[in-house]
Amino acid sequence: ARMIHQQEKRNDAWHCCEGLITVMTTRSRSRQFDAGLINFSVNGNRFFSNRPLMPGSTIIVRASLDNYQHMSDEVDCQPRSMGAATIKWCQEATRQGKPVHEMGAVYMIPY
Repeated sequence: ARMIHQQEKRNDAWHCCEGLITVMTTRSRSRQFDAGLINFSVNGNRFFSNRPLMPGSTIIVRASLDNYQHMSDEVDCQPRSMGAATIKWCQEATRQGKPVHEMGAVYMIPY
């Protein structure tokens, strides 16, 4: 099944950040997996994983701030430690020569 990529509506400031997040879903046998954060805003995030999630899927994203590389002092926003989100898009990508899936998610509850 080919994933459809929808252009993100980036109305908020997005911040680059590298770190692991835990993605939890109720729709598969393996309900929890690690993913790599690419960037985030107050209203959502972009991440990659070996596992694709269909647009419209509901997930819970969990992050530990200890995992993140030092962020600039000018950034007045930090990744949420936990939040329910909806997958907006999923596309195939390559990271370090390996195929992955990049996804964009929007938090269900505004910050």
